[in-house]
Amino acid sequence: MSTSPAPTQSPSPSQSFHYPGCLNLSIVQHNCLGSSNVFQTLFSFFTSVESFPHIVALQDIPLWSNCPPVFRNYQCFFPPATDSYKPRVATYVHERLLSVISILPLFFERGDLMAVNFHSPEGLFDTSHNLFRLYNAYSIPTGHTRSVSPVDLFPQHDFPTLVLGDLMIHHSASDPTRLLSNHDQFISSPYFDRASAQLFSLLNTPGVNTRFPFTSNHRPAVLDLSFANTALLPFFSSWNPSLPPTRSDHSALTIILSTPLLKPPPKGLHWKYTDWDYICPLLADLTLATPPALPTPHSLDLWFHGCLAKITHLITSNTPTKRPSSYSKPWWTPELTHLRSIHHHTSRLMRKNQTLPARACVARNTYFKAIQSAKRVHWSHFLANVDARSVWMPERLRLAEPRIGSPHSRTPPPPTKLTTHFYNIFSLLDPLLLLP
Repeated sequence: MSTSPAPTQSPSPSQSFHYPGCLNLSIVQHNCLGSSNVFQTLFSFFTSVESFPHIVALQDIPLWSNCPPVFRNYQCFFPPATDSYKPRVATYVHERLLSVISILPLFFERGDLMAVNFHSPEGLFDTSHNLFRLYNAYSIPTGHTRSVSPVDLFPQHDFPTLVLGDLMIHHSASDPTRLLSNHDQFISSPYFDRASAQLFSLLNTPGVNTRFPFTSNHRPAVLDLSFANTALLPFFSSWNPSLPPTRSDHSALTIILSTPLLKPPPKGLHWKYTDWDYICPLLADLTLATPPALPTPHSLDLWFHGCLAKITHLITSNTPTKRPSSYSKPWWTPELTHLRSIHHHTSRLMRKNQTLPARACVARNTYFKAIQSAKRVHWSHFLANVDARSVWMPERLRLAEPRIGSPHSRTPPPPTKLTTHFYNIFSLLDPLLLLP
């Protein structure tokens, strides 16, 4: 890894960094066409905006003495040049990101593929994942194949992994409106089959072109692709080609990764405040459609979903909605807050060699055992107070018993007027479900 001696101006500090844990990560992907003008135009745009990208992954980079250009406040990582190949990809990481997260570039004795490991002992995206890997590829046509094989591009990892680059392949998954030739399908199918087998998902919006040729002999295409594995998908926020033109025939793409806690939770129904006294008489007087005399699978489905929708609408229309906090835990107690403070305090002292590891271990075990105890007490209290309004909830929560350490069985409460009415309604299905 080396740098060229012509640094340019950098953008002002951004407030888009969130630490610890790097809650919001902005990644730009672009093909420079080997032009320094494209490179300067791209990075000059970052000087005019408040929030600049944390990582910039470039393909077909311009070279000066076999080294890509540098940009102030960004550290450049690229495969070292040899007699057999030159670097074709480079990854730029902002210095503020380097100051809080460990970076390890990975090279594979080739110039068209590289990877960068981002490691944080506190965890990334406010999770227990300590490692995030980014693959940057520029797959060059070599006859009837491409220079970067699907096996090299989509390895199997259990940690968050992002694969991006100019792959120069056409596929119906990324460009559904394009009429593909047999040659296009022969080249691209192994890549998407391998990505699917390794549980990678395409992040591109299907049909949004990323390359617009300068000549009228070629049509726009989707060549710049991004894939995320299942460990990274929960943190994927957006993909868009909204950056200004850079004199390249490729669009500059922006990928945003953020912690799920930053996304507002969806609204739910606040069953605690459901007006059952008003709903129960309406359910008792509810008139449902008569089941079909000669049912077919289609007519039976229509009748069933119609009845279910009528009952569901009556209940949900009389139930207020809520948007619960992502941090809400009904079993949390003030004692747990105190134990958590002790646990984090001793952990910090241990990392600074100011306390014994045994003391930090005792504080940690006491904290996590108290959490398990609080969950068991909350579950027992919940089951002891089950009534007609929450008769359906214990069976649903029982499926989550391994996570909260609850008992495996509980005698259900006796039938109530509400449950009896539901059983009478759905008993109409019994003779129909037994039809051959």
